[in-house]
Amino acid sequence: MLGSDDFFYVGGSPSTADLPGSPVSNNFMGCLKEVVYKNNDIRLELSRLARIGDTKMKIYGEVVFKCENVATLDPINFETPEAYISLPKWNTKRMGSISFDFRTTEPNGLILFTHGKPQERKDARSQKNTKVDFFAVELLDGNLYLLLDMGSGTIKVKATQKKANDGEWYHVDIQRDGRSGTISVNSRRTPFTASGESEILDLEGDMYLGGLPENRAGLILPTELWTAMLNYGYVGCIRDLFIDGRSKNIRQLAEMQNAAGVKSSCSRMSAKQCDSYPCKNNAVCKDGWNRFICDCTGTGYWGRTCEREASILSYDGSMYMKIIMPMVMHTEAEDVSFRFMSQRAYGLLVATTSRDSADTLRLELDGGRVKLMVNLDCIRINCNSSKGPETLYAGQKLNDNEWHTVRVVRRGKSLKLTVDDDVAEGTMVGDHTRLEFHNIETGIMTEKRYISVVPSSFIGHLQSLMFNGLLYIDLCKNGDIDYCELKARFGLRNIIADPVTFKTKSSYLSLATLQAYTSMHLFFQFKTTSADGFILFNSGDGNDFIAVELVKGYIHYVFDLGNGPNVIKGNSDRPLNDNQWHNVVITRDNSNTHSLKVDTKVVTQVINGAKNLDLKGDLYMAGLAQGMYSNLPKLVASRDGFQGCLASVDLNGRLPDLINDALHRSGQIERGCEVALTKADLQGPSTTCQEDSCANQGVCMQQWEGFTCDCSMTSYSGNQCNDPGATYIFGKSGGLILYTWPANDRPSTRSDRLAVGFSTTVKDGILVRIDSAPGLGDFLQLHIEQGKIGVVFNIGTVDISIKEERTPVNDGKYHVVRFTRNGGNATLQVDNWPVNEHYPTGNTDNERFQMVKQKIPFKYNRPVEEWLQEKGRQLTIFNTQAQIAIGGKDKGRLFQGQLSGLYYDGLKVLNMAAENNPNIKINGSVRLVGEVPSILGTTQTTSMPPEMSTTVMETTTTMATTTTRKNRSTASIQPTSDDLVSSAECSSDDEDFVECEPSTANPTEPGIRRVPGASEVIRESSSTTGMVVGIVAAAALCILILLYAMYKYRNRDEGSYQVDETRNYISNSAQSNGTLMKEKQPSSKSGHKKQKNKDKEYYV
Repeated sequence: MLGSDDFFYVGGSPSTADLPGSPVSNNFMGCLKEVVYKNNDIRLELSRLARIGDTKMKIYGEVVFKCENVATLDPINFETPEAYISLPKWNTKRMGSISFDFRTTEPNGLILFTHGKPQERKDARSQKNTKVDFFAVELLDGNLYLLLDMGSGTIKVKATQKKANDGEWYHVDIQRDGRSGTISVNSRRTPFTASGESEILDLEGDMYLGGLPENRAGLILPTELWTAMLNYGYVGCIRDLFIDGRSKNIRQLAEMQNAAGVKSSCSRMSAKQCDSYPCKNNAVCKDGWNRFICDCTGTGYWGRTCEREASILSYDGSMYMKIIMPMVMHTEAEDVSFRFMSQRAYGLLVATTSRDSADTLRLELDGGRVKLMVNLDCIRINCNSSKGPETLYAGQKLNDNEWHTVRVVRRGKSLKLTVDDDVAEGTMVGDHTRLEFHNIETGIMTEKRYISVVPSSFIGHLQSLMFNGLLYIDLCKNGDIDYCELKARFGLRNIIADPVTFKTKSSYLSLATLQAYTSMHLFFQFKTTSADGFILFNSGDGNDFIAVELVKGYIHYVFDLGNGPNVIKGNSDRPLNDNQWHNVVITRDNSNTHSLKVDTKVVTQVINGAKNLDLKGDLYMAGLAQGMYSNLPKLVASRDGFQGCLASVDLNGRLPDLINDALHRSGQIERGCEVALTKADLQGPSTTCQEDSCANQGVCMQQWEGFTCDCSMTSYSGNQCNDPGATYIFGKSGGLILYTWPANDRPSTRSDRLAVGFSTTVKDGILVRIDSAPGLGDFLQLHIEQGKIGVVFNIGTVDISIKEERTPVNDGKYHVVRFTRNGGNATLQVDNWPVNEHYPTGNTDNERFQMVKQKIPFKYNRPVEEWLQEKGRQLTIFNTQAQIAIGGKDKGRLFQGQLSGLYYDGLKVLNMAAENNPNIKINGSVRLVGEVPSILGTTQTTSMPPEMSTTVMETTTTMATTTTRKNRSTASIQPTSDDLVSSAECSSDDEDFVECEPSTANPTEPGIRRVPGASEVIRESSSTTGMVVGIVAAAALCILILLYAMYKYRNRDEGSYQVDETRNYISNSAQSNGTLMKEKQPSSKSGHKKQKNKDKEYYV
């Protein structure tokens, strides 16, 4: 019986799930007709009373008093972790409800999240801490969790007792009234009560369903929401979403938002996705919700099917990569994985660091094992239970120069470290689980304020660093993030760290005592042509000592721990005094097992008896004082020092600077290990140009004392073109490097050379563009279009294009592109691929003139001919170049990725940018990688000016003029002089006189370092009077000389010289490796002769 205080609900209620005996939680959707309630005493026509607005009736929501078709609430399927949709703001202050159904087979995913306005509050550190009210639902390890914060702290409620990722539908209903509420999963209710006194949930902004947007700049993610911090998006189905009793047409919302990866259906595929073996490169395949998941960890690849090779960083002990987070991070869960390879037993791999605390999650090599240390700085935040850092170890003998895979999984207090197949687990003690960090550092720890013991620097290689779902090395390389500081080098490089040359056998130095009492890990590299010599020696108490020496080309490790001397001899296949670098690893563990590894050969020996090595006195490197050789222990064979190069010296985890840390030095000791030193002082192999003298298609130049390498068209630098050139990374928001020529130094060129190295994944963008002064319209542009590289230039009236059509270059790999132009002729080459060539068609105007020449009056022939010659000249010259723009931002075609070693007509623009050249401006997302490489070096190894190394000058003598040209052939090199080289900047031919000033070929303003190129530069002269007078005087002098020569030799026999007709074309500077170009002593100018239209005979 209904009383006067009772309610009668039709179509639903404010809290249907809480109604006594209600098996459902959602309100009704559809049509109801003639709703009548009656009993013995009363009849209520409820639908009619509501329609006429009776005072006893109250209407909530959208009620229409006619029967309409109600759209069905179709389920939606989130197909990828990146998919999500946005819902309108949830207006729930004191009370509210949400219900939905979900279905998935995947264990992790963020289902719902929304938060309120940021509020600045002070925590126990008396520092500002941004707090927000928030509401979230997540699936973690198969269990459903509700997270709620109403301003006084977060509660995390586990709503399931068994895992809910079995592919079946689960109904979730959440009801809240003030601080209390319930969450039901398939009618199983779990109550919750929010922290604090507030009963208001103050939310602002959108609610996200299925995941979060890629751009999270405006979001404040709670530390407790692990799926958000780990970047776990939800993959599965959602249906019947009701908020405060009202349905949400999420299918329609997804269509309106064009939500990528969201489909309006839900069906489970019966076949297992991994049955087709979709994962490549030995990756592990896991079945997900209607998809396969490839775990690329440990493969060295990434991508959906692990098809893309991951970038490698090489570290030499002075290099690092530092990810500077956009804001301070607080996490309670981390997923970390990477691969590394090293020959050192010590070194920092990866660490998080904070500017405000000692918080850190640090992974390092420690005695050949991986050490994980997690330190949560509990004292500084005034938590109750404090404990020192938690430490785990895994793996052994990992300094074997092989790839090893490391994984770390932390969930609150739980820790798990896996190195290859070795697993170590632990549980942290204490209530505090929050990790704070500002940086993720690799190679070197730069944030040292709260670190008591700084770990040793890393020497080796790092790959596939993934931290909480982000592949940082590749993101940094590709310009996807702009908050990384990169000083390491990309690529698997041979690492020679801090080389030092001992030039004579009497040279040596001493360091502090080697600390190797209980165990020892030594590593060094050496290169020599001497068969014998001391490398290392340290004496100690009693008879204890250690010595490493080279005997007849083989390494000997000699030691005495108190039981008498022992020697372990290396078992290399051949003597090691071959002037090549060799690696030596010497170890001794706690069980007194000694091992000597030389390159890949290992010798091991177990010694019984005393286990400790008690050393005292100095550690001598490369030799001893002369009087010490007579008192050496038995089994030590050397009686002389080591002559050669030592590098990468690691003394039980300590990386000494052999020169700066030396206690004493004697003899000739120098940094570096140069080719010239090897020849002059070590009597090594000849330093004449060989096939492999210059790397990366550098051009070898033979000199009297050695050779040099011209690296201008390689994108590399260094003495042998094997060091990376100056490198900049352009981010996704676009950047620009702009070089502007001074107004009085703008070149005009008939030929150009352009080379640059790059890696990118974009399909369209401008790499480099050179423009002439405003109003002229000449330009040259290197760009990527539809993933393929091409050049377009205009030096007259039409655009000329040349393109590499065969293969796309936006594959993320490093490519080098070389472009040359001579007039309208052009070549384009990528890496070692075939050269693309462009030849202009014939001169139509000249052809027409020749046809009608006979009909034109004789007195007009000469003016017409001169006009045509001037017109042709204008179509070959790139006039008055004003600026070089790098990055494409000014043209709206943004380049994203890295550019390296840019060279254009003698200008190394990226080097100049790194050196803060005043003519260069940088703006946007552009950052320098590492340090600017030096382009200076020793006389024997410095790159020569390109016009001396790649340009062959040909002089053709005619009756009237002297023509200076480039010759395509390099088989015959003419003697070169400084005058001839200078004239290359100001060339002309027999039909084309151009005023220019050779003395202004190079910029003269301070700060510009211009390397002369093999380009023909025509500069505007402020005064031509002097030049005209000079030309007239020179012509008169030439006539006098010619008359004198004719008189002098009028009685001699006439000789005829015939010159073969060859096609004159710009030489391709992209020579193959080891291209040999032998330089002779300067002599008089001479060269091949060249014909014009037919064979001619010249009589002298």
